[in-house]
Amino acid sequence: MSLFRSLIRLTNLALVMTIAGAIAMPLNDRAYAQAKKDATEWIRQGRQLWQKNDISGAIAAYQQASQLEPKNSKILTSLGFLLTQQNNYSGAIAALDRATKLDANNARAFNALGFVYVKIKDYPSAINAYRRSISLDRQNLDAYNSVGFLLTEQKNYTEAAKIYRQAISAAPNEVKSYLNLGYVLKLAGDRKGAVAIYNQADKIAPFDADVLVAIGGLFAEQNQNEEAIAKYKRALEVNPRHPQANLAIARVLQSQGNYAEAISSLRRAAGARNIPTNNLVELQRAIADLYIQQGSLSGAIVAYRQIIEAEPEDAQTHLALGKLLATQQRFDEARKTLGTAERLFNQQGNIDGLAQARKALAEIK
Repeated sequence: MSLFRSLIRLTNLALVMTIAGAIAMPLNDRAYAQAKKDATEWIRQGRQLWQKNDISGAIAAYQQASQLEPKNSKILTSLGFLLTQQNNYSGAIAALDRATKLDANNARAFNALGFVYVKIKDYPSAINAYRRSISLDRQNLDAYNSVGFLLTEQKNYTEAAKIYRQAISAAPNEVKSYLNLGYVLKLAGDRKGAVAIYNQADKIAPFDADVLVAIGGLFAEQNQNEEAIAKYKRALEVNPRHPQANLAIARVLQSQGNYAEAISSLRRAAGARNIPTNNLVELQRAIADLYIQQGSLSGAIVAYRQIIEAEPEDAQTHLALGKLLATQQRFDEARKTLGTAERLFNQQGNIDGLAQARKALAEIK
């Protein structure tokens, strides 16, 4: 009797264990499915916040998604991109590095790593990351051009030319690669090679203003001003407000002593809508220089103020403007402007600039 009861108890126990095991597996599967579903929802929310430029909110959403799916390389890649936008480069590198370890074929992660390393001025690591991205995605023109730029900055023109030629092989109709290669060849002293490359670009895109300006620049370097101006004017027919075309033609006009037309050309370019800040600053600085050469200081002052409006932290422009104001005996304005220059130079640790600003201040006190 006792044996029978023991067998019943054992049988019941076995049945319970079997049922428990049968239930446990589906529960684990359901938990995983729910986690994946929740992660997808966080990603959806993250994308929406990203589109609304709510970077902090998007980061929080992707971090939640990453916790739910810790081995998802794509989520970490997106998180790395977002952290970069907040200048959190150490966090971005950590996320992207983990993404590449989880998926060694994640070209986007390597490309993003290259970008972050450029930001922290770790150029060897940037080049390695971009090269890895290229090996995974032969059509990644951004990576080719980034490597070429970094090599050019290091004055390694031979290797830069090689990478740009690879970019051309990958995308023969992409004009930017031809322009970059031509520029590197010019820097390397191979003018003949640059001419050949720019002419190839002209055949591919005969109405590209950047190409026309590049060819015009080659003529200008040889003092072939008429040919240069013809190219610049053709570029301006394509894009009347093209910054570099107007700047280039203004330089030729300036060399001919035709300041009025040169300034008009520069102003036309500076008045373009949505002009990049660096182009606007370059144009306004050229305008100021032309006015100073003519002795028209008021025009130069206006140009310098335009630069400061675009770049409030430009210490050198504050210094130049302060000096001009002092020559016009506008001492109160000059002191204020030179004081700003002194403060900015001090913040930047620019000893020479700081000394110049203090000297200019001392002369009007």
